[in-house]
Amino acid sequence: MQVDNFINTLREKGLNVTYQRILIYNYLQTTKNHPTAEEIYQVVKAEYPSISIATVYKTLETLAEHDLIKKVNPMHDLARFDGDTTPHHHLICSECRKIVDIHDERLDALPVPSNNGFQVNGYRVLFEGICQECLGQITLKADVDSDTVPVTFCGKPGSEASADEDPS
Repeated sequence: MQVDNFINTLREKGLNVTYQRILIYNYLQTTKNHPTAEEIYQVVKAEYPSISIATVYKTLETLAEHDLIKKVNPMHDLARFDGDTTPHHHLICSECRKIVDIHDERLDALPVPSNNGFQVNGYRVLFEGICQECLGQITLKADVDSDTVPVTFCGKPGSEASADEDPS
């Protein structure tokens, strides 16, 4: 959504048009990183030094409440925010917490069970795994660790395990 459309949408929803809201919204439109409120604060305060972290949090919550941005909660820790409000899903790295958008119509067509007692208003699919960068680091670390002292089944290095063993 362009800034003019964003401003009109704010007005239609009865929300004040503020410079802070425009800055935060614009930043979310330019990134695919799904930043935290703190990360957004660091970027926005460079242009608007008097903004407070509380204002950033309140603005994000307000924009999310009115469906102008999406709130993404990977694995129930820090809230992350997404400027892309089109229906989509996410891949989340369990190591570095990177979030990647997935636009796949097959996921949008998943059947929702009707016998759960809920009135379903929407859903998001969240895939958890390890990104290529982290997988590469884990593989490198495993290679380095395997080149060190061999470890026995009891967790002691091979040479010490035989010296410490009780002969009885």
